[in-house]
Amino acid sequence: MGSTTGYFRPGDSWLHRRHPVTKLLGLAWILTATFLLPPGVLPLITVGLILLALRCRLGRAVGASLRIPAVLVASILVVNGLVFPGATTVLIGLGPLAVTREGLEFGIVSASRILVAFTASILFLLTTLPDDLLEALVSRGVSHRVAFVVLSAAQMVPRLQTRASTILEAQQSRGLVTTGSAGQRARALVPLVGPLLLGSLIDVRERTLALEARGFGALPRRTAYRLVADPPADRWLRIAFLFGIVGVLVAAVGVGR
Repeated sequence: MGSTTGYFRPGDSWLHRRHPVTKLLGLAWILTATFLLPPGVLPLITVGLILLALRCRLGRAVGASLRIPAVLVASILVVNGLVFPGATTVLIGLGPLAVTREGLEFGIVSASRILVAFTASILFLLTTLPDDLLEALVSRGVSHRVAFVVLSAAQMVPRLQTRASTILEAQQSRGLVTTGSAGQRARALVPLVGPLLLGSLIDVRERTLALEARGFGALPRRTAYRLVADPPADRWLRIAFLFGIVGVLVAAVGVGR
């Protein structure tokens, strides 16, 4: 993982070869179906994402990335299981608190939606080069400023991780202790956070100056230095995803009535 390539993993799988806009629409369809349709669709989407990750040989990378939402998922289960409003069926009593069936059911569904959305998003990032995404959005008429915001968002975490790793190694070479008890590790964060924030602000300023020097806000239409492949099949896939998103919205409205 590099600071410029983001989470992208090179490959020649079916998903890697898809146009970035096609994958973006596919991600939008999965997210709308995940959060708007009944929970019964979640196992089907989950199986589909797992098979897609295995086909792309990204199963291990996707599995490792699930550590990121682990705390959020655990908190959703604990909070809803213990203090779900209006719950009546007590499964386990814990003094003034109680684990309820309604809370667990709601927590499991909510956590499952988060995991499915995260898995779909990480698959998109692992198979989409940020530069290709930028060029694809601009070529489709999206404002270059909006496209750059999307690109920066895709690169933000990898850039912060790279910078944090560099700062940590520099601090360790100066005798900083980063191992030991929880208190020692917590104290080691103090000399890390300051340079990380300051370095991020300097990085933003340098990128802004570099973009201005290259005419980022120039009005005449610019030519692209790279062309993103757009196979004919992708055009039909984009139409299918658009109809799929509309279908999910219509189905969600029908279920809500």
